Amino acid sequence: MKVRVGIILILLVATCSAALASAPIGVKEYMSLRKKLLTKLPLATLRADAPSYIGKVFEIRGTVSGFSKNQSGGSLIISTRESGSFLVSTESMPSDNPGSELACLVKIGEGSKHSLSDLRLVACAYEVDVKRFDEAVRNAVEQKIIKAEAQRTKAGKPESSQKKTAEQLSSEQLIGVYKNAIKGFNGKLTDSQADTIARSVLGFSWKYKVDPRLVCAVILAESHFRIGATSGCGAQGLGQLMPGTAAGLGVDNAYDPVQNVYGSVRYIRSMLDRMTSPGKVWNELTWNDLALALAAYNAGPGAVKKHGGVPPYKETQNYVRKVVSIYKKLCGVK
Repeated sequence: MKVRVGIILILLVATCSAALASAPIGVKEYMSLRKKLLTKLPLATLRADAPSYIGKVFEIRGTVSGFSKNQSGGSLIISTRESGSFLVSTESMPSDNPGSELACLVKIGEGSKHSLSDLRLVACAYEVDVKRFDEAVRNAVEQKIIKAEAQRTKAGKPESSQKKTAEQLSSEQLIGVYKNAIKGFNGKLTDSQADTIARSVLGFSWKYKVDPRLVCAVILAESHFRIGATSGCGAQGLGQLMPGTAAGLGVDNAYDPVQNVYGSVRYIRSMLDRMTSPGKVWNELTWNDLALALAAYNAGPGAVKKHGGVPPYKETQNYVRKVVSIYKKLCGVK
């Protein structure tokens, strides 16, 4: 009897891909769905209280290590590098054989009463295509980084000799400098994570005309470059964005380092504009302008305007001093 059962299972696996043929969708369609559906919550939170998040969609990236057919369709086993394996049900499975690497949007089903035991496939794409898409987005601004660095002046920046050194670096060399510094700040980051953060900091800083060293100073003070950091009041990710602020900035997942850096840089730029004058050139800003913008980042622009300056909150005043101190060290300013 055991032999017959084993033969049946082997036949099911062997015929599954032929019987259930459904290719992963295109990467642009996948990324559009990802932006629209992805929850902002980290996997650890979803796992800890799955019943509270039924209907939420999160992403799994991993290898198809097995599949099986049932009356409603089938199930995939997705094995990830860091979070273990997941059983995901689907009405029609990808036609690829086990071993394919996929990025999958999965929905928490009503059967997840105690854990993520009921997961349903919403859409999937080849992981390599998703990685290439992310890389293309970052590279779109990467080539302009050096030009931006060359245009910066000495006001609140390193001395001219340091500026000249920065101008002489290629874009990849500059990214390498930031990557190594970020790894030094948080040794738990992988090379890939540090590289992603470095490219995001430099790229978005150029786009929104913010000094990348200021962005690094803010992230150091906020999370010390911990991607999954969550504060007691619910602030999320590298730049500790509050959920409402993140949503207003177009950030769908504050624990995604690219999205978080994007939102943080945009918010820094917004606070600089609100506390000084919109579009004010960076080398025209004063240290007082910077202090007001940092206070607004921490306590909100309303609090700064209410008190006519840095609010008399101990937390905010300490925060401003801390970020300014870090920023000056990064710039080589005493």
